[in-house]
Amino acid sequence: MIVRHDIRSILTFFLALLFYTGFAQEQYSLIKKDAYYGLQDEKGAVVVAPVYDQIGWSNGNFEWVGNLVGYSHRGKWGLLNVKTKKTSAAIYYKLSVIDEGYILASIKGNLSNQLFYGIIDSKGAIQISCNYFSIEPKSMGYVVSTYDYGTIKKGFYDKEFNLISPPIHKEIKVVNQQVLMAQNSLNKWSLLRIDGIESHFNDFDQFAVIAEGISVEKRGKYGLLDLEGGATLLETEYKQVNGVKDVLNFPLWEVRNFDLKHIMTVRADSLKLDADILVAYCNGREERMINPSSNDFIGSAQKTIYQTEGFELARDKRSHTWSVMDADGTSFILGKDSIHYDAPFFYTLLKGKWEIYNQLGTKVSDKAYQHISTHLFSMIPVKNHQYWGFLDFKGDEIISLKYDTIGAGYHHKIAINYLGKWGVMDLFENWSVAPMFDEISIGPYGIITKENEITALLSWEGDVIYEIKGDIFVRDLFLEVRSTSDQRGIISLQGEVVLDPFYDEVGQIGDLFWGKDRLGTVLLDEFGGYRIIPEDDVSQVLNYCAGLYMIQKDGKYGFINENGNLRIANRYDSLLCFSDARIGYKLGTKWGFIDVQERLVVQPIYDQVFPFKEGVAVVRQKGKYGLIDPSGKLILSLKYVSIDQVLGNYLLKGINGGLGIANAAGDVMLRTDYDKITPIGDDLLVVTQEHRVGLMNYAGYIKLAFKYASIQRENQYLIMRRLPDKQG
Repeated sequence: MIVRHDIRSILTFFLALLFYTGFAQEQYSLIKKDAYYGLQDEKGAVVVAPVYDQIGWSNGNFEWVGNLVGYSHRGKWGLLNVKTKKTSAAIYYKLSVIDEGYILASIKGNLSNQLFYGIIDSKGAIQISCNYFSIEPKSMGYVVSTYDYGTIKKGFYDKEFNLISPPIHKEIKVVNQQVLMAQNSLNKWSLLRIDGIESHFNDFDQFAVIAEGISVEKRGKYGLLDLEGGATLLETEYKQVNGVKDVLNFPLWEVRNFDLKHIMTVRADSLKLDADILVAYCNGREERMINPSSNDFIGSAQKTIYQTEGFELARDKRSHTWSVMDADGTSFILGKDSIHYDAPFFYTLLKGKWEIYNQLGTKVSDKAYQHISTHLFSMIPVKNHQYWGFLDFKGDEIISLKYDTIGAGYHHKIAINYLGKWGVMDLFENWSVAPMFDEISIGPYGIITKENEITALLSWEGDVIYEIKGDIFVRDLFLEVRSTSDQRGIISLQGEVVLDPFYDEVGQIGDLFWGKDRLGTVLLDEFGGYRIIPEDDVSQVLNYCAGLYMIQKDGKYGFINENGNLRIANRYDSLLCFSDARIGYKLGTKWGFIDVQERLVVQPIYDQVFPFKEGVAVVRQKGKYGLIDPSGKLILSLKYVSIDQVLGNYLLKGINGGLGIANAAGDVMLRTDYDKITPIGDDLLVVTQEHRVGLMNYAGYIKLAFKYASIQRENQYLIMRRLPDKQG
């Protein structure tokens, strides 16, 4: 019986197939009458009367889907069954054939002219309701989308029209017969299985299909999933992945404190310190470590943090808004376009307006302002309607908003521009200097005003101390006055006129002032007391050291004291400053040392000498460097290409180009066997030898083995890059 049943089933199948094939082979063609369309068979017999606006599909094609073809009536489309001559209602705005004999249909929304799409099968049955903004056929199913408030969201149906994922994604891509990748609104990709089995692979920044699987990237690090989306072949920790055995590792970094205690290990392209937070970069992407001791990260897409005086200013990179957190991590100012900290205030910008908060997060003023500037004397400069004024620390307007510009403040005075002119105002809105000048400046010297060609120095009360047709320039320790004919003089910061503008050059050395013109050089104190006059024939006053002034006279060098009396005769071709009671001197082409009584200490036998430091001086002879003590004794032989003092010790460069270290006693602590030596404090040296970097102390002991590519100090950390494994 089983056999007979099978035979009947097979016969029934073949008879049906022959019937369908015979029907499908019938040829139909369009006929037209009075602008209406119908169908006729290959013998010319009318099969469908010409009563339709159009027969075929809305895209202009004419093809069969089983027994069905589309027809148009009064601008809408329906389905015509040629065999039964039955039609479905013309309710669609578009009908077109897609793959495997299915029909893409669209209707209009009830409240708009927007078209919504669905899918109909060859029998006219709805497989996907017309609820979608678009339907895109793919090899393994259909990507559908909705459109809500300007946002397109995508979902997916399989070939059997099972809903695999609702339209909640920004993008969907078909990987293969088993796997989809879906992107969310934060541009993160997740893996979806077409069979509907839930996957835990998510939060990827990008992906790519390669021969051995799906390459995925998260925060700049790559991994590999199998092509079925069911297993992890490689974790996301590599710089590059081309296959299971074809990977490139990130460099390995170590972080230690200055006790050399290990804090953390990180794989990244680079590692640096930013506002006391360690930041790792992987393939250009940033990871910020919240707590270096825990090795925890937050992605740069989340926050950028700046620390200041116990507070953290944090910027959310998704919303581009700023917030303020206290030391416990509690946010107390949120969602601002910009935040500026001006202790004890926070200035916050929101929608083009600035507001003021105190350190407790309380708004100081109910008003918002066009602009806010750095506070002066506990008052806050604010601007509204193009005019400036001041608030006090409680937010009250204590100086009205009617001024053009706020300038610098000093000595409880503020430069103010009012009606296009500059003046000076006190904290009670009283004018010390009326607003009548083109330019004004305030500083420890008082007030400098300029109107046309006249520049004046005023006292804080507004009294004229000095006036000139020309300019007054603020130098580090004095005021330089310059006439319109470019003659120069000096006013001290105390307001005393030291030199009238009669000189070509002026300046200050030590506590004294000098002027120079064609008649010679003068040196005098701030009260006008002369120490050198032109008749002394001093060409230049060059330097000040150890209470003495280096001069040049008759082409030779010497020293005078602050009273102008000669202390070291001008008999030398060059001199160095005093150091450790020794003076380097040059006679002819050779250098030696004398003491402060001008007694000979070291004969002039060297090509170059350097000042003594802590009882040791570097000297050069015949292109080689060594060290001498204060008596002139050679404590480190003359055999080095260069010697530089570093943190109380001496960096040596040998004739082979190698570097070493000697101490102040002339003892060689490290021989010149190293390629590079960098002091980093705490008696530690970063030392490079044959492209390997280690850590040593000045005594020559190795603190960390030579297994690093680099070691650098970043505040309280030592950040070290390990050599690649094959070199380590």
